Amino acid sequence: MLRLSIIGCGKAAERHLKIYKTLQDQVKVVAVADINSERANYFASEFSAKAYFDFQEMLKKEPIDVVDLALPSGMHGKVGEIILKKYKKHLLVEKPLALTLKEAYNLVNLAERYNLKLVTIFQNRANFPVIKLKELIEKNFLGKLILVSVKFYWSRTQKYYDSARWRGTWAQDGGALAQQGCHFADIITYLGGEVESVFAKMGTYLVKIEAEDLLVGTLKFKSGALGTIEATTCARPKDIKAEVVILGEKGSAILGGFAMNTLNYLALEGVEDSANLIEECKNNPPHPLGYSHFIYLKSSLEFFLTGKRASFLAVGAEALPSLQLIIALYESAERGKEVKIPFIPKYCKLGKGT
Repeated sequence: MLRLSIIGCGKAAERHLKIYKTLQDQVKVVAVADINSERANYFASEFSAKAYFDFQEMLKKEPIDVVDLALPSGMHGKVGEIILKKYKKHLLVEKPLALTLKEAYNLVNLAERYNLKLVTIFQNRANFPVIKLKELIEKNFLGKLILVSVKFYWSRTQKYYDSARWRGTWAQDGGALAQQGCHFADIITYLGGEVESVFAKMGTYLVKIEAEDLLVGTLKFKSGALGTIEATTCARPKDIKAEVVILGEKGSAILGGFAMNTLNYLALEGVEDSANLIEECKNNPPHPLGYSHFIYLKSSLEFFLTGKRASFLAVGAEALPSLQLIIALYESAERGKEVKIPFIPKYCKLGKGT
C-alpha cells in the first residue's frame, strides 16, 4: 500500500481526491497540508487523514512514501526541492514541473541524486488517440514529419483570473501559454520531437493580468519539420476548440477535443484500413472521473509502488522539453527575435515576476 500525502488542497487537487478515493486498494492518503484550514480539514475528512497547515510539519511527522504537489505552479520549484532534498520523498507534480528552467533542472537532478521517482502530470498523454498516434509516429507510418501545428481558442474571463490572486501573474502562473497551453507544449515535443528554434509574438488584450492572453509562435524542429502554435484565452463568449495537426511524408493526423482526446482525421499512405484505426482509438473509453486523468494517476501510483512504468508517463527529465519550449517562446516574444535552443533566459518573466 502506497502512503501518500497531498500538499495544496485547491482546485487542481480536487480531481486527485476523487480518483484516490476509487483507488484505495492501491493508495492510502495519510495526510494533507494547506494553509487554508477549511480546505485542509475538508480533504482530510474525505480520507480519514490528518490535516496540517504546515507541510514541513506533516513531512516530519507522517510515514509518507509519495507527495502529491498541487500548489500553484510558481511554488513547485522551492517546495519540490524541500520534499526531495530534505525529506527524501518521491514526488508527483501537477504540470508544469516548475516555472523556471533552473528550478526544473534542480528538481530533476535532486531526484536522480537521491534515487527518487519524479513524475509530472501530463494526463493528455494517456488519451487513447495520443497513444495510438505516438505509436504510429514511432513505427514510421507517417514518415518524416513536415508540420506540427497546435492551436487552442479558449475563454478565460476576468472573473476567472480574479478567483485567485496568483492567476495570471508572471511569478506564480504565467498566461495562456504557460498554464492552459502547457499540455499543448508537451504534446508538441512528445509527438514532434526536440525543437531547435522559435519565434513568437504575444499580447494581453481582453483581461487585466500581468501575463499574456494571446501568443502566436512558429517553431523549427531538429528534424527539419516546422510548427506553429496559437495559444489564447481570448475566445468570447465561450471556448471554441483545440486542435493538433500533424503532417508527414506518408500520412496526416488531426487530434481534436478540448483535451486532445479525439482522433478527428487519420490517413496513411498504403494503409487501407485507416478508417478502422480511427474507430479503434477515436475516443477515450467513458469514465466518470475523466479517463486520461484516472489512467495517468493510476499508472503513476503503480510506478511509485512497483517501478513498472507506463510509456506515457513524464518521468524526471522528460518534463523539461515542454518547459524549455514555453520559456523559449516567451523569451522570443520579449526579445522580438528568434531564439535558438538551448539558450540562457534573460528576458522571460515566467517564474520571476515583472
